[in-house]
Amino acid sequence: MNMLRTYLLATLLLTIQGCTSPQKEVPTDQLDSSPNIVRHVGEVSNIREVKKDASLGKQFGGSFIGALVGGQIGGGSANAIIGTAGAFIGQDITNEKFGEYIDRLILKDKQGKEYNCLVHGHDFKVGDKVAFTVVENHVSAIIHATE
Repeated sequence: MNMLRTYLLATLLLTIQGCTSPQKEVPTDQLDSSPNIVRHVGEVSNIREVKKDASLGKQFGGSFIGALVGGQIGGGSANAIIGTAGAFIGQDITNEKFGEYIDRLILKDKQGKEYNCLVHGHDFKVGDKVAFTVVENHVSAIIHATE
């Protein structure tokens, strides 16, 4: 009975997550000009590599499987403790396997103001000339400048 309840809860959570609508992205060149949208030219002043965790869905799956395995190993009162530990271990293994490294670029415009930007590809290097768009104080687009 407990296993059935766990299965139904997991199915409900996955169904709710599947029903969420993704955010619609609008290219910055199609946005209206406004005071909140500013285009800059500058350069990459620093790059830091950042480890990004796996998606929440994959973390949940890893935790769920870890809890199931841990719950089978533990017996009696240790069942809950080992099941909980298994959930944390499963999440950690999932982050190691499915997490990714991304670049955090520090961009400096011509006036010397710095902006942070996360980039998935390793396409930029320190000193590259770039053009970037800032929307609501957030870098939304970045390209190599052709000055």
